[in-house]
Amino acid sequence: MENPGNRADKLIERILGEAENDASAARNKAEESCRAVQADCEKRIAERAQIAAAGRETAVKGVLDGARTRAELDGRKETLSVRRRILDEAFAAAAKELNALLGPRREAILLSLLKKEAASGDVVMPAKGDRALIAGLLPQIPLKLTLSEKDAPCEGGFLLMGGSYEKDCSLNALMAELRLSEETNAARILFR
Repeated sequence: MENPGNRADKLIERILGEAENDASAARNKAEESCRAVQADCEKRIAERAQIAAAGRETAVKGVLDGARTRAELDGRKETLSVRRRILDEAFAAAAKELNALLGPRREAILLSLLKKEAASGDVVMPAKGDRALIAGLLPQIPLKLTLSEKDAPCEGGFLLMGGSYEKDCSLNALMAELRLSEETNAARILFR
């Protein structure tokens, strides 16, 4: 006959063995489940890292493109500013030379202006420096013109005053009109 303590030991051993087997199986299943979760997490992390990298790349490209565009616009604005300054200087120099003209060339310009712009009955207000020259030109104009006793507030040329108007026929106004019509041509010549 078998010892009852021996049977109990065997039963306990068997229960412990089954428990260890169940625990081992549960641990293996849990480890397998953990590995699957870890693999899934790593896959998701890799996917999100790719998305983030693409987003960073797009953002960096956007910032660089924006900076390039702003730099190009700033460069164009600076170029236009320099060109504007050069045109201003060129026309200012031309105006200075026009105002400095003397003799027959100045006389021809003033006579041409008087013939083109004056109307019968106008009062001619000459620039102080052109008073004598214009006084000598008035008899050559076949219109009734009056020489003003006042001087025009300009460097050269004259003002014409009619009943309801005043025309600026100063040399500076002539140069401003010339600039409006010829600035594009001057720019083409200067900035080919």
